Amino acid sequence: MKKFFTSYLLSPNSYLLLGYYGFGNLGDELLLRACIKILNERGIENEKIIVLSNNPEETRKNFNVKAVNRWKIFEVIKALRKSEFLMLGGGGLFQDSTSIKSCVYYWAVVRLAKLLGVKISAIGQSIGPLNSKIAKILTSNAFKACEKVHVRDKNSFNIAKNFGCKNLILGSDLVMTLKNTSCLLPPASCLLINLRPCENLESFIKIIAPHVKNFDGKKIGAALSEDDEKILFANKKILGINEIKLIKSFNEAENVWAFASCCVGMRLHFGVLSRIFQRPVALIPYDVKVKEFAEQSNIPVIINEWREPSMPLKISDCDTICP
Repeated sequence: MKKFFTSYLLSPNSYLLLGYYGFGNLGDELLLRACIKILNERGIENEKIIVLSNNPEETRKNFNVKAVNRWKIFEVIKALRKSEFLMLGGGGLFQDSTSIKSCVYYWAVVRLAKLLGVKISAIGQSIGPLNSKIAKILTSNAFKACEKVHVRDKNSFNIAKNFGCKNLILGSDLVMTLKNTSCLLPPASCLLINLRPCENLESFIKIIAPHVKNFDGKKIGAALSEDDEKILFANKKILGINEIKLIKSFNEAENVWAFASCCVGMRLHFGVLSRIFQRPVALIPYDVKVKEFAEQSNIPVIINEWREPSMPLKISDCDTICP
């Protein structure tokens, strides 16, 4: 693993990290944690890492790195001038499923970096969905500006390939580089449930509700964001959920998964955490990235009918490299 990323990353100087950081989404905060870990292993100390964040004060406190407000253009420019490298650090940054604003923002930062002579790389990326022509143009332009592009699923690899990206690498989600450091307890009779906003949410709930409600044991709603928490509360009665936990860190996730006997959920990083902590899991593939991760990890998917959770494959170093 370390050897792979040592060859992938550029030389050890100051880095500016760009992602969906500081928004209270556990998956993106775990991606930031993974990026910092990878840079540390490359010899880049925290004092040389700057993060563009929606909540810079919280990011500085939680990760012990420099952070600036991603919405203040002069702070962004100042951070770019201090950095030799800009890294798009994990996640689905370029997509227009809800709005094209995401594509516009990340493209604009990439173009600023290019104008200021900053070298750009992308790591652990998903691309799309891209429904509009302008979103495709902006995304293509941004990724072609990168010296190296590392994507986490085959669909994104094919899109980047069609864009004509150079130094393209197919790997896995960066969170899988994080290791479980605790001794997991023997699983109790406890089911973890995760829901997130999506177009077909009601139909998914109808499929899982009878099986979840009849589970013989405690049922915990595992929220990876405040949006998840609201949806779980709204469906608490129909699913028979006993307790809802908003998980904000990897350590909190360790404590929750320690007691889980099985897991059913939607978010990609709910599946990633279930694999890290080696708990039986079934995923609802609301997005192609979830479907591809499930296939890669030998995890059953719930589409039109119920599937029993099963034990995912163990994580090995080869999981972050093209199979």
